Amino acid sequence: MPASWLTPLVALFPRKVVATDSETLAAHAGDAWFASTLPQAVVFPRRAEDVAALLRFANKRKIPVTARGAGRGYVGGCVPKKGGIVVSFVRMNRVLEINPVDGVGVVQPGVITGNFKPGCSSTACFIRPIPRASRSAPSAVMWRRMPVGRGA
Repeated sequence: MPASWLTPLVALFPRKVVATDSETLAAHAGDAWFASTLPQAVVFPRRAEDVAALLRFANKRKIPVTARGAGRGYVGGCVPKKGGIVVSFVRMNRVLEINPVDGVGVVQPGVITGNFKPGCSSTACFIRPIPRASRSAPSAVMWRRMPVGRGA
């Protein structure tokens, strides 16, 4: 039976931001391990304001929200154990700033290491290699001006 809050949730956002189809729900039910629980909805925000609106909506109705980066982890952190809403950050994938002088990178939560590295190359900073992270690890913002780690 559909949750009574699904219709107002869909109405809160532009088209294609909220998904309730079985294929999308199944794709966001688990991680790279075996844990899996279906959510009732998946929200794909593009801006911080969308995330804030979602959290206000869910908090008011006491709906659990589970954050999801790339869903490649092995510890169950992105599994919506209590159902509810999965907020997928896959569309919030912009590098906002790289400041090698201050040693700071500002990214949206959906940025993966492989998309962050090119900006570092152009500013003479270095991200240490992280096995299997370059294509799937979200926001692995572990860079420095001086090379560190494996392969440095």
